[in-house]
This record gives sequence, C-alpha cells and structure tokens, in this order.
Amino acid sequence: MKLNSSHLEAFYAIARTLNFTRAAEEIHVTQSALSQRIAKLEEELETTLFIRDRSSVKLTEAGLTLLRYCERALVGESELLETLKGTGEGASGMLRIGGFSSVMRSLVVPALKKIMHSNPNLSVEFFTKELRELNDLLRRSEVDYILTNQKSETPDIESIFLGIEENVLVASKKYSDLEIYLDHDPSDPTTSGFFRQNKGSDRPKKMRYLDDVYGLIDGVKNGYGKAILPRHLIENEKDLEIQEPKKILKVSVYLNFFHQPYYRKIHERVVQDIRTHFQERFSD
Repeated sequence: MKLNSSHLEAFYAIARTLNFTRAAEEIHVTQSALSQRIAKLEEELETTLFIRDRSSVKLTEAGLTLLRYCERALVGESELLETLKGTGEGASGMLRIGGFSSVMRSLVVPALKKIMHSNPNLSVEFFTKELRELNDLLRRSEVDYILTNQKSETPDIESIFLGIEENVLVASKKYSDLEIYLDHDPSDPTTSGFFRQNKGSDRPKKMRYLDDVYGLIDGVKNGYGKAILPRHLIENEKDLEIQEPKKILKVSVYLNFFHQPYYRKIHERVVQDIRTHFQERFSD
C-alpha cells in the first residue's frame, strides 16, 4: 500500500501545529479539504490519528508513529538532495534536544560545539524541562533526543548511559547555619531522595522553590538556604561549600532516542560527542 502524498502533507501540517486552521493556511487549502484528507488517510490506515475536541488536538499513538515516519522521510529526502546537489555544506535540518537543567547548559551545549561550528546550516532547539516531563516530550516527537535519569525499558527507544551525576549538600560559606532547603518545585525528588538515602528521613520541613538549578545556586549564594546540587556545577564557586562531602545522591544520566531503521548522517556524531564529553566531565 502506498500512502497518498497530499494526505501525508495534511497530516504532517496538523501534527506539527496541532491546529487545523493554521495547518490549512500553511498548505493553502480550506479546512474542509484538510479534514477530508485526514478522514481519507484514517480510513486508509484503519486507525484514528488525532483526538479532537473543541479546545485541542492531540495525536494518538498511531498518529505519533506516523509523525516519526514523516520526519524520517523528510530527513532522508533532504540528505539525498544535498548529496545529489553536492553542496558540501554539512548537515542541515533541525536538531532538537530536551534535558534537565543541570546538564543542558553546562554539558550539552559545549559537547556539541564542534558540530555547530562545522554545520552552519544545522538549526537547533534545546529544551530545559523537569525530569518528569522529558519522556512525554520524546513520545510526542517534540524532540529527537532527551537527557534523562531513566534507562528506557521499551524496545522502541534506545538508551545510552552517559555517566553518574553526583549531588551533594551545598551551603553558602556566609549563611551555612540556615536550616532551610531549596529545590525546583514541590514535586522535585532531589532533596527528599538525598535525605532518605543519607539521613533516613524525608525532605526537611522548611523548603523554598527556585525553579531551576541555576536559581538554586543563586539562592544558596544569597542566603535563601541550602540545596542538593550537582558537584560539577559548584566546584569552582568560591562562595559555596560542600557540607558532609561523603553523603552523595547519585543520579544516572542517559541519552534516549527512538530506534529507527535509518538515522540522519549527523546522528552518530551527535551521540558520540555527547557521550565523550559527559564521560570526560563525570570522570574528573
């Protein structure tokens, strides 16, 4: 069975925008024509691709699978054209990576520096999210890779172990006697995990929340309280000190991405550069 290209075009426009009006404008058809194409595609595939209500459009699991197919097809077509044209300007397209705040700016950005320099036509989108949000981000095909603390247990997602991030109890040298603790938000497990592992109790009673890891560092510096922070982020901070340095919360870091029969040419280098940089930093 060969899928109709105009039906796939309509599907891809909606899948990216999650909005029938914008998708119709993007491919220059009426909303009625767009809906007809999707209806015919769903009939052809004998499955539902979108869940629609008055306020939103969501992809079903079948829709997510088809979205990944469309993205692979577009990447393959783009690379074929570049090869035939002989542009010699390196990889193009979009590289989308999501991860938690303590690794994105400090590790992912420098890890991909050489790739960015040698591929001027390669666009990037980096997303800093809480750990609990990352798997859904990958499942919805909003990113190509995620940096997370969980190895995937499903065969459709590959996991590459990058190393262990060590988290320690950090205080300001000036305000070290404060017994107030900082974390990202009430749902973040870092402080409670550290206390359960090292002190045999849950998170402390007095908590303050500063959203991301750099907010926590600034909060500790300014005397808002103490925080459980990655060692690699505070090793050069002269105003901070590690309390009880033998007590550590270890967090595994994985690079997760969908297994595919065909990978972009840039994929192997992205994976290798990220893995090499993380292993170098975590082995210091």
